[in-house]
Amino acid sequence: MEKLKIGFIGTGNFAQRAHYTSLSKIDNAEIVAICGRTNIERRDEIADKYNIKYRYSDYKKMLDKTDIDAVYAVRRPYHGLTQIACDVLASGKHLFIEKPPAMSVADMEIMTEAAKRSGCFTMVGFNRRFIPILIEAKHRVEERGISLIVATFYKHELEDDWPEGKQLLSNGTHAVDTLRWLADSEVEEIAVAKSQAFTKFDNSWQALIRFENGIVGVLLTNYSVGARVHTFEIHGKGISAYIDPDESAVIYIDGKRESPTILDTKGFAGSDAFIEYYGLRAENQHFVDSILEGRKPMPGFEDTLKTMKLVERIEKGGI
Repeated sequence: MEKLKIGFIGTGNFAQRAHYTSLSKIDNAEIVAICGRTNIERRDEIADKYNIKYRYSDYKKMLDKTDIDAVYAVRRPYHGLTQIACDVLASGKHLFIEKPPAMSVADMEIMTEAAKRSGCFTMVGFNRRFIPILIEAKHRVEERGISLIVATFYKHELEDDWPEGKQLLSNGTHAVDTLRWLADSEVEEIAVAKSQAFTKFDNSWQALIRFENGIVGVLLTNYSVGARVHTFEIHGKGISAYIDPDESAVIYIDGKRESPTILDTKGFAGSDAFIEYYGLRAENQHFVDSILEGRKPMPGFEDTLKTMKLVERIEKGGI
């Protein structure tokens, strides 16, 4: 079997939990090089665990000296990700990065243009598009026609290491991107209310969005609440799906509230492993298969730019 040869930039906790673990279970992928600049001991521990042969502290040397097809650059965007992405693409390597992909639309546009010039494929890790119960719920409501979608992202995060006012970008981006994916349409109009909930900077955004196909989307976010709650609703003609990706999808049909269909998150995925029921292994498999088959992974940089523009529009607030 042909394998995708991968160089990996990043040794953080999420990179290990989501991507090193997932890629190690994908038969047609192999991590052949790793780059970690600040924690050499952790880099070597990861390399030993996953039998990664080549080890670097300078990603440019990794790009120059190793025979790789693609790069995973999994690090926060304010740690020089835009330049790294441009360098990777200029070297002719396909690229996977995590969300959020950039700190601004301007940076995302720079990376998108770099991808166009290179002819390489790109993908951003919006894994909600790959969560099994969310895919199934979307499919079931689509069969009757979607009319209303809701995405929430609540967190207890009064203090954070992201720049002030950037919590929506940090992980609320997932909720915004999922609304776009569920609607499968461009934004026609939007109204936003933002506030400073127990802080001196914006940390709560509520948006009402009308998409061009008539679907209405609702975004509810607040980062000063009691705990993390991240849920979705998809409503159509005679059908409603309430999805908590950590727990279950509850689907009501034709007014029969007493007998809903309940899809257990882990049971439906056939696994209690986080990378399986939260769509992370499937996301990585999609990237690997797409590159080997010569087709664009989704979402690529061009599609992600639309999500970033919507995030920035919501951050600003107003009509």
